[in-house]
Amino acid sequence: MKKTLCILLTAAMIWGLAGCQQKTAEQPDTKTLVLYTSASTSEYELIVELFREAHPDIEVEIVSAGTGELSSRIVAEAANPAGDVLMGGGTSTYEGISQYLDDYVSENSADIFEEFQPSSTKWTPCYINVNSIIVNNRLAGELGISVDGWESLTDEKLKGKIAFADPSASSSALEQLVNMLTAMSTTDSPDGGWAFTEEFLKNLEGKISSSSSACYKGVVEGEYVVGLTNEDKAVSYLSSGADVSVVYPKEGITLRTSNIGIIKGGANSYNARLFVDFVISGQCQTRMESDLYVRPVRKDVPMTTEGRKATNDLVRLEYPVEWAAENSDSVKVRFQDTWTSLD
Repeated sequence: MKKTLCILLTAAMIWGLAGCQQKTAEQPDTKTLVLYTSASTSEYELIVELFREAHPDIEVEIVSAGTGELSSRIVAEAANPAGDVLMGGGTSTYEGISQYLDDYVSENSADIFEEFQPSSTKWTPCYINVNSIIVNNRLAGELGISVDGWESLTDEKLKGKIAFADPSASSSALEQLVNMLTAMSTTDSPDGGWAFTEEFLKNLEGKISSSSSACYKGVVEGEYVVGLTNEDKAVSYLSSGADVSVVYPKEGITLRTSNIGIIKGGANSYNARLFVDFVISGQCQTRMESDLYVRPVRKDVPMTTEGRKATNDLVRLEYPVEWAAENSDSVKVRFQDTWTSLD
């Protein structure tokens, strides 16, 4: 009897230890999450605030920098990672550092639009970037023009009245240029869009904006009639009462995602998974849309701002991922060559 009791107690101790080990593996005793992010201050502050409300026991440390800088840091720290999560940046960024990222598929991934499901388990889309045209309604009315797409930007009446940033210095301007090349190409490659792009550049009449923010601000302040910008910037001004319109080019938009991934070997992997789950949760995506005007990646979150099209109503073009990755530098060089040749 004593022998039997001893065996049972020993078994109970073993199972108890196993249970503790399993709990430790799934829920490490840590209260920290180190977030590497290239998102704007307003974006990461809202997301982190909401996450802290949901998980008040976890302290989030933020490292904010450009995507390229953060990617280099992740590679350099591979032997002893200091970060847990990378948030922000396009697919090409995550492909480039995929060996330094952990595999993870959130249960919330099932609610992401089918076409934006990631091609790898190394990252998860967290919102959709949409190229758009912001229009100063008063100035456009005075000119008697109607802007509905890329072709509209070659209208002679708009000469010198278009705000566009230098793609060599602005990542959003580079994406807008890739979009234009893809949408207006006369071949099966974006390279077939350079003839149209040259006509567009001529219509800038030698004016190039110093930054992407200068584009939408210039339109709102009446310096330019139209400008190329990310949709959320235009929608934010529209929502605040500015007399502007948001135009979604009828020829098509190369929708792309900003992503989030878990850094391999990070000290807080469990918290990192919680954070990824939260960022693509209905709660967070809804607030991102209503407060930040960021387009949600979830198909069940509606657009709440007047004048904003639903994702399914946009004329969508497949983003040329491989072409863009292979040609980003040459696109910048060709842009500069074309731009200087117009002087």
